[in-house]
Amino acid sequence: MKKRDVGKIFSKLELSIRSTKHHYGWLIVDDIKILRVHYSHGKGEIPGKVVHKIRGQLKLSEKDFINLIKCPLSRKEYLEILREKGYL
Repeated sequence: MKKRDVGKIFSKLELSIRSTKHHYGWLIVDDIKILRVHYSHGKGEIPGKVVHKIRGQLKLSEKDFINLIKCPLSRKEYLEILREKGYL
C-alpha cells in the first residue's frame, strides 16, 4: 500500500487531519473523537505490519479494509460498521 492511498482513505472518511512528525487523522462524529489513525510522512510503500496497524486503528476486518481501499465502502457504510461493532 502506498502512503498516498492512506491519504485518500483519510479524505474519503473525512478524518480531521493534523500533520506533525506523522500524519494524524481523527474520526469525529457529533463532535466526539471516535478513533485516531496515523502514519509517517514520506513517499512510497507502507510496510505490511504498518498497514495491519492502520486497519486495526480503523477497526475494520481485512475484507472491509480492502473494500475501503478499492472504493466500494463509503463513509456512511464505514460508520454503520462501527455502530455494529459498538464503537458509535
